[in-house]
Amino acid sequence: VLVFDAVNKKFSMWGEEGKGALAKPLGITSDNRDRYYVTDAVQKRIVVYDRDGKFLNAMGEKGELENPVGIVVSDKLGRIFVADSKKHHIAVFDMDGTHIEDIGKRGKEPGQFNFPTNLAIGPKGNLYVADGANFRIQVFGPDGTFIRTFGRIGDSPGEFARPKGVAVDSDGHIYVIDAAFNNFQIFTNDGELLLYVGAIGKSPGQFWLPAGAYIDDKDRLYVADQYNFRVQVFQYLKGDDKQVPTPVKTAPEKTQAPTGTKL
Repeated sequence: VLVFDAVNKKFSMWGEEGKGALAKPLGITSDNRDRYYVTDAVQKRIVVYDRDGKFLNAMGEKGELENPVGIVVSDKLGRIFVADSKKHHIAVFDMDGTHIEDIGKRGKEPGQFNFPTNLAIGPKGNLYVADGANFRIQVFGPDGTFIRTFGRIGDSPGEFARPKGVAVDSDGHIYVIDAAFNNFQIFTNDGELLLYVGAIGKSPGQFWLPAGAYIDDKDRLYVADQYNFRVQVFQYLKGDDKQVPTPVKTAPEKTQAPTGTKL
């Protein structure tokens, strides 16, 4: 784990050796006590560190996790949600690392998954899941109850080819990273497309196989731009209702893949 301390202008790395050594870290999140949770796909576990990178403990008994990817913590519920792409479900743990339940199973029906990747929790506590091979985003209540789904496979705006990261800002807008489109699309909480940003390239605002996404408490969006070997940061600027883009209906006919035009 690469740690960039913007306040103190320091850089450090976690997970290089000892009990907290990592083999293939894929996802990271934190709780309100400054504990950091990292999924490790090779070790099939969650490794927990304090704010200084000191190993605290690991979660995931044998057989509980197969390929943990995305991870989020609900401090309000005291629950840890982990997307397991090979088991095609969301594993739920308590804060002590006890496995409580699993949400979903493999399938195409609402509430089922096909290689889920990343997770996000919205301002109202809902859980958002990038359901990769079903080419959609699924939304669940804080208790795991299915609410809605949106998206489908395609190359038109509002559709998905390889959805990876998902994040939600303070106003409930949903950001979906698409590695094949090399952009991110922004939707209303009801799944209506607002705009898309990015195209393939190496310049600022362009991407090459982007993956994960995260939005902080200042509504800054961080995107892991994989093959450009960087993280790009965007700022969501709030405005009055007159400045909010009008949702765009997805055209029934096929068009070329989104290239970063603001709608």
